[in-house]
Amino acid sequence: PAAGFNGEKDEIYIPFFFISISYSQFLETGDTLPSNLGLPWCSNGPAFTDSLFFDDYNGSINSRGQYSVIWIMMFTSWCPYCDAEVWYTQPFYEEYQDSGLVVIGMGWDWGEPYNCEEWSDAYGLTYPLIDDTEDSDDGGTLFDLFSDGGVPHNVILNHNMEVIYSL
Repeated sequence: PAAGFNGEKDEIYIPFFFISISYSQFLETGDTLPSNLGLPWCSNGPAFTDSLFFDDYNGSINSRGQYSVIWIMMFTSWCPYCDAEVWYTQPFYEEYQDSGLVVIGMGWDWGEPYNCEEWSDAYGLTYPLIDDTEDSDDGGTLFDLFSDGGVPHNVILNHNMEVIYSL
């Protein structure tokens, strides 16, 4: 048969093509997170749900009437630079959480030496951690939206889910 679209079977592949295009590009400063983007909690998440969805923070306001700002700290359990950085995240979170700061740790490549719960316990973390473990060459699925580089990688999102910092 001739190459190209030839009926109903090909219609199934069209959405996957557009999804793969949208997720194959890096999100940079000024870009907005795609809708319905979420990952499973792996530590310190709320008991009423098994996953974090970033849409839940879109336009969110804290108890003081201030917009939330999200800091995503991306790491692996084997990374010595991530180990050095995590010591600062908990005190920073404690200092600014009432001002609208939401800190979310996002890890993958677990078990070298920590799993998710062990990472949280070892550093006394109270902010939530999400699991970005997926089949990927360089990191997790969400990590691949922001970088093809190393860890740690930090992303700041404003209350409209716009990337305002990524490094």
